Amino acid sequence: MKIVYLILAHRYPDQLIRLVNKLNTEHTHFLIHLDKKVGRYEYHYIHNALASNGNVDFLKRHTCNWAGFGIVKATYEGIKFCVENNIACDYLCLMSGQDYPIKSNGLIFDYLKAHEGKSFINFNSLPNPIWTNHNGGLERLTNWYIITDKQRYGFPNNLFSSRPRLSKLFKSTIGKVIPKRKFPSGFKPYGGAQFWTLHSKHVRYVYDIIQSHPDFFNFFKYVMVSDEFLFQTIMGNYPQQAELINTTLHFLEWDRPGAVLNYKDRENIRTTEHLFARKFDCNVDAEIIDYLDSHLL
Repeated sequence: MKIVYLILAHRYPDQLIRLVNKLNTEHTHFLIHLDKKVGRYEYHYIHNALASNGNVDFLKRHTCNWAGFGIVKATYEGIKFCVENNIACDYLCLMSGQDYPIKSNGLIFDYLKAHEGKSFINFNSLPNPIWTNHNGGLERLTNWYIITDKQRYGFPNNLFSSRPRLSKLFKSTIGKVIPKRKFPSGFKPYGGAQFWTLHSKHVRYVYDIIQSHPDFFNFFKYVMVSDEFLFQTIMGNYPQQAELINTTLHFLEWDRPGAVLNYKDRENIRTTEHLFARKFDCNVDAEIIDYLDSHLL
């Protein structure tokens, strides 16, 4: 069985190299997307450290702003590369450069082998009451969002994210004449966690849907955090739902979304059944990764 890790990275070259080296076995392959904002020196440093492995490919690069469509393009770049180049792949696992395994390579292999044919992806029908903002997630789809490196503009709602009064004024005046976006017909919208692990048949299914429905793919150019909707919608509409396990294999401290994990989190990490965790930052707390290496891996 072959596991392909699709890793999206935008900083911390040494941490990325450490991640790849930790996951590297005869059963693994790596597709690495480096954000186009990564400098030339850092790119060559990473490339020189990993290219000689023989099981590492570097993908066409896209600019990836937080919440922007570039993350979807980078992810699809990996899916497309995997399918079109016939990369040996039983499972494709999406990760970031700040993730880290919390189970050994042997246990990861055995876990996926025991669930062979199943895919792990978190998807929830919208509106989702757990998402208290954006009308249960729907406004992320019905608004028009333009994402830049420094700002997010939403039409007709949340035009100026840092100036709520001005946004409210715009919504009550000009915003009334801007039509809401219509979700692509033939699909019911779903949203969920970004990171997933897909069996090869489902990787191919995602690829085929995007290839045959370009308007569906392009709709997400103006969705906020589109990486939490596009792939989740495709698999949420997949006809063989029994083949899907509605979860993520990544551990996060959900009461601290986006938080960097630290040494104080070690007991929660140790006792979880997840295979991976995120996110880590060696500049904030390197001790936790050292702990994982010495105690869990």
